[in-house]
This record gives sequence, C-alpha cells and structure tokens, in this order.
Amino acid sequence: MKRDLLCKVIEKVKINENIYKLTIEKPNYNKNIKAGQFFNFKCGEGDYPLLRRPISVALVKKDSIDFYINKVGKGTNALCEKKEGDYIDILGPLGNGFDLDIKGKNIVIIGGGIGVAPLLELTKQLSDMHVNIDVMLGFKKEAFIVDEFKKYTGSVSITLENGSEVNKGYVTNLLKERIKSKKYDYIFTCGPKPMLKEVKRIGEEENIKTQLLMEERMACGIGACLVCTCKVKRGKDDWNYVRTCKEGPVFYGDEVIFDE
Repeated sequence: MKRDLLCKVIEKVKINENIYKLTIEKPNYNKNIKAGQFFNFKCGEGDYPLLRRPISVALVKKDSIDFYINKVGKGTNALCEKKEGDYIDILGPLGNGFDLDIKGKNIVIIGGGIGVAPLLELTKQLSDMHVNIDVMLGFKKEAFIVDEFKKYTGSVSITLENGSEVNKGYVTNLLKERIKSKKYDYIFTCGPKPMLKEVKRIGEEENIKTQLLMEERMACGIGACLVCTCKVKRGKDDWNYVRTCKEGPVFYGDEVIFDE
C-alpha cells in the first residue's frame, strides 16, 4: 500500500559539501519496505517546487528511515534545508525493490556516487541471508558511508577517480580484476548510467545474473506521467519502453537496453 503523509525529520547530518543524510520517522502503515524502493518527497511549501523528488531508501531501522540526498537543484536544495523537527510530505514506498529470491552464495554489490546509498539497505538484508558479500564503491573524489557498509560485511573496497595511486580509477575496473580470481553468482548495482552499462556488459560477458537499480528522473512516481521510461527487451527481437517508477526501478541486466 502506498500513502502520503507528513513525517518528522528526526536527524539531519551534513556528509559533505553536497550530500546530506535525513533520518525520517518511519511511516506506521508499512513495515515491509524493500531494498531498492523509493519515496517521493514534497520539497517545499505550497506548489513550489511543483514536482516531488524521488529519494531511494538507504537504510530502514525500527522507527526511522535514512535517506541520502544529493543537493543538485532547487528541489533537493530545499530538502537539504529542512531542520530537525520539521515535517516532510512523503509518498511511498514506491517501485519494485531488488529480487532477493536468489540462488548462490557469492554476491558482489557495486555502487557509484550517490547510487551507493540504496545499496546499504540491500547489503543489510543480504547479510541476514548469510551469503558472502563483496562491496565495491566508486566515488569521484570523496567517499562516504563506507563505515556503514562495514557493519554488514567485512569486504568493502573503494575507488576514487581522483584518488591516490592505491585506489585510483573506476570501480568497474576493480570488478573486472576481482572476477579474474573469484566466481560471483550475482551482481547488484546502482550508480550513474555509464557505470550501469559497463556492469551489465561485464555480467553478460561472465554469465553472471545482474540486477540494476535505474535512477531516472521521475515526476509522479506512480506511473502516470510517463517521464521516466526505460528501454527493455520484449521477446527475442523486440523491445518496448516501460515506466522506471512502476515496472522498476530495479531491472535484470539482460532486460535493459542502453542506447549507444
């Protein structure tokens, strides 16, 4: 069930210059929030900004939910200006989460940029399934929430595009190196589209099942406006556009078609 209501901001933490963590009181109507789902946030008072902003669930706790917000425009800037004790109108949970009905024990989770945030709840849920989890996180110049991932797995690696020689480079290159010496049964990923495209290619090349969390611009969040379409395969030689917010935002890698 999806509802909208006012929820209190319990805590606000500035992570770096552009990213804030908002801890929101957990809606009491739904306790089964899946990793990979999102909530649509009303950013301001009245009708401005008009459109809600989709924010992925980062971590579900007993009475609250953590969200990480990247301040990139008027809407997200307004959210980051919220204070502890303020109330935010949220709608959700929305979308389909990761499919955790999986076979195999060796899992790799790979994230990039703000796309690492929704992989935290995924890592927590997978850790309860007693599988082997390797986490690889890629950032441009500054890592965040790495210690949060370490609460759920002992294998967390990071790369920085502008980092030292020790961990400099793209996280997808790290994945390619690890695959040479370790067989993975599943890849779960979220991040910028070029990264997702490369992870999909690696998964297909190595015959590894891959799930992609697609982060598209979503206006309504409920499948009505058709803004957030994603190109997917339909049958052997056909394709179609589907709504990322409704049919996704998580898709299997072999479904998604990335335009060249």
